[in-house]
Amino acid sequence: MFETPEDKIFANFSKVKAEAEALYPDLTIYYGGELYYTLDIVEKLEKNLIPRMHNTQFALIEFSARTSWKEIHSGLSNVLRAGVTPIVAHIERYDALEENADRVREIINMGCYTQVNSSHVLKPKLFGDKDKVRKKRVRYFLEKNLVHMVASDMHNLGPRPPFMKDAYEIVKKNYGPKRAKNLFIENPKTLLENKYL
Repeated sequence: MFETPEDKIFANFSKVKAEAEALYPDLTIYYGGELYYTLDIVEKLEKNLIPRMHNTQFALIEFSARTSWKEIHSGLSNVLRAGVTPIVAHIERYDALEENADRVREIINMGCYTQVNSSHVLKPKLFGDKDKVRKKRVRYFLEKNLVHMVASDMHNLGPRPPFMKDAYEIVKKNYGPKRAKNLFIENPKTLLENKYL
């Protein structure tokens, strides 16, 4: 989807990481990326042309919102056959998974993990909430215990702020402190250590 060479991205990442960690010693920034699924993604993953999460066996994989169930299933199967474990990015965006616990369970049973966006954990606004449908889907997936982690999908501080603290508090209140800690802290940490959940 984006054509910036990986070496340039990594060089820029390294500069930002060094500066940020110098300013905030408690902060650790890991290299990785949300990878938009294309037909050549498997080859790129096998040749290390695109990043996995912190050089682990895990890769955050994104599809188009309107990708069919057959294409999602096939794409994830292809990534798994390459020896990479997919983390399916923001499952609430995919129309093919809407209120379909069986399909999400099938993805999980294949060996994949699931992620939802923190902004979609938030309570829907009464009027004018463009993300109301996605928020409803996240509630459904959380209630069915089909979510492995919550992440920000933060691309900048403007239109997509992180909302991590607010989302954490909502999950803690509705599903308990242990589940909140697992979804926000323990599960992501385990995957970054290159271990299965």
